Amino acid sequence: MTQLELKRHPLRGLLWGLVLGLGVGVFLTFVWPVIGLDNVRSVVIKWAVIVGGIMFLSMLWGLFGPARKPKGAAPAHVVGGIAPAYEQPPPAPDEEPPPAPDDLPPPPIEG
Repeated sequence: MTQLELKRHPLRGLLWGLVLGLGVGVFLTFVWPVIGLDNVRSVVIKWAVIVGGIMFLSMLWGLFGPARKPKGAAPAHVVGGIAPAYEQPPPAPDEEPPPAPDDLPPPPIEG
């Protein structure tokens, strides 16, 4: 059986990790106040750790996580040493082919 090469998307994982990290940062700061707004430096450090950590995890997921099945039909492969019909040469003709239009005499000129 042939092995299909699966596409991995670490950059797409980084982008979605950035979006998710920003969302988690907003949630932890404003909705469920785990991160206090008392010191700007500590807020920036905590946000950087949250966003960077989630981006790192999502990049790893993009590299090593389960990949989707490829779309479309599976590629054709040789079974038992016999190539598929479309890869074989056409059969030799048994009789002479009909003449091409260039081999026919010109039509008579009326005049």
